[in-house]
Amino acid sequence: MRYGHIRRAAVATMLMGLATGTHADEFTLSAGAMDSKEPEGHSYAWMLSYQTPLTEHIAASVTWSNEGHVPGHHRDGHSAQLWWRSSPLWDRLVLSAGVGPYHYFDTTMAANGVGYSDDHGVAVLYSAAATYYPDSKWLYQLRLNRVQGGGGITTNSIQLGLGYQLTPDGLDSGSWQSGKSNNEVTLLAGQTIVNSFKSETGVAKSLEYRYSLSPVVKLSGAWINEGDTRLTRRNGGALQAWLEPEFFDKKLTLGVGGGIYAAFDRYQTDQVSGSSGREISGIVTLTASYGITDHLRARIHWHRIVTDYSRDSDIILLGLGYQF
Repeated sequence: MRYGHIRRAAVATMLMGLATGTHADEFTLSAGAMDSKEPEGHSYAWMLSYQTPLTEHIAASVTWSNEGHVPGHHRDGHSAQLWWRSSPLWDRLVLSAGVGPYHYFDTTMAANGVGYSDDHGVAVLYSAAATYYPDSKWLYQLRLNRVQGGGGITTNSIQLGLGYQLTPDGLDSGSWQSGKSNNEVTLLAGQTIVNSFKSETGVAKSLEYRYSLSPVVKLSGAWINEGDTRLTRRNGGALQAWLEPEFFDKKLTLGVGGGIYAAFDRYQTDQVSGSSGREISGIVTLTASYGITDHLRARIHWHRIVTDYSRDSDIILLGLGYQF
């Protein structure tokens, strides 16, 4: 069993530490068009980005990108970038350029020409952006991206984005106290989507326990049942570390987690080869939560299961948690 994917998941979680600065951070959703030359094709593209300033002209960001579908490739992934930002032009417009590693997941044709393969690699993401700040917390962005290297395809995209400026709750803000609602138990349900060309689906369920070490750092343990997708019938336990900033006096949280997923897949048992169906994979998760009351919290998870036997999957879950 290879553990490279697990290490990459842990690195992705650590990178979210860049998003804990004391200045206003930016969360942006953007969408647009993408093109690829080899193979030649055009598709949609969209991304979620969280950026925090480090100095007056330097910022850092973490991003989840989806590059759409071109012949033989369905690719997405996460990245970390360092940015140079200009001073405001005409008091409203900021120009910026960023670069950083892009860990991608690409559904491609299998080497034998039959079926598919989940390929993983690291490329470079180059970006340029023009961001307009009106007289509010909102922002509007035009962004250009180029993904190149790492043995994968080269793509270019242009996207328009809508973002919002957020200030994370701080340790000394009085918004968080050790021992106050540190624990959260959440029951979730949703859908599993296998990363294949047919995107087989199943009904997913999960029970999670989460513990807050600070307004940013969390730990969790969960049992996940991915349902029956006809390619996988997998369930198991996941341990994750999280960087999940809190906003608006803990009303809203946004975060990313990474760790290990020890699961049993009934469709991978093989008496001839001796495969037991037990696999240890990586897991990377985007999450958001909203406090409904002092004790009830709505939560959404987007898990990416990262395997080394071409059974990657997305698990989209919505649930209700109790804090105590």
